[in-house]
Amino acid sequence: MSHHQKMNDKDGRDIARQAANVAGALFQIGAPVLTGEAVGQVSAENETLVVPADYAFSIWGLIFLLCLVYAAYQALPANRESPLLRRVGWFSAGAFLLNGLWEILFPARQFLLAQAVIVVIFACAAVAYLRLARSGRGVLSAAKRWLVALPLGLLFGWITAATLVSFATTFVALGLLEGGIGEAVLGAALLLTGGLVASAVIPAGKAAPPQGYLAYATAVLWALAAVVANQYDASVLTTAAALIAAVPVALAVTSRLFGGRPR
Repeated sequence: MSHHQKMNDKDGRDIARQAANVAGALFQIGAPVLTGEAVGQVSAENETLVVPADYAFSIWGLIFLLCLVYAAYQALPANRESPLLRRVGWFSAGAFLLNGLWEILFPARQFLLAQAVIVVIFACAAVAYLRLARSGRGVLSAAKRWLVALPLGLLFGWITAATLVSFATTFVALGLLEGGIGEAVLGAALLLTGGLVASAVIPAGKAAPPQGYLAYATAVLWALAAVVANQYDASVLTTAAALIAAVPVALAVTSRLFGGRPR
């Protein structure tokens, strides 16, 4: 293969990746318009003891906006060959496209498929964020800190919470949970798992700028606070679990902000 052909192949892959991110960012905004029936409505039909208060889901507006800004930034011709965007781009595109798919499957009550998809979204968002966090030191320009790390951190943080909470919704929707203590115990376990996962993500990677890990932690804590707001009348157990889960997350952020290098 000639050098010229290789260059063309690489260019083609780069352009495809840029296009996939733009398409994904637009699709996840447009998909709810296609389904008509709101995700919140179907979620309300399958109430669980870990679902956050409705107001919490407004964070999607900010996530969609930031992801769109990220998609526009990475699509600039000047960023086509960015090593960082090459490392994270396919995974961010995967997360966006699958997010749009989830927004179609969940209102259609395809609960098992939707649950499988959200787990893959979590994996894509995790790889994109952790690749960014582990990129070499001093690579991240101000633009990349604000336009790449911030959107990916916020998306990954919310998806961390959403993935765990959605397990409870899926089990209720499939008739595997009928409320009562079993549901409360499972819900508490899911929330505590979320807190542990988040507190492991925050110290990961020397290159993660504050825009990334603070956005991540904020999204997780926002979700946990909304669980407390929604469940304190319904379940002492899941409310307590949400409060306890927030502790390691808050400690990890504090240690990262004020403790210098991650241990």
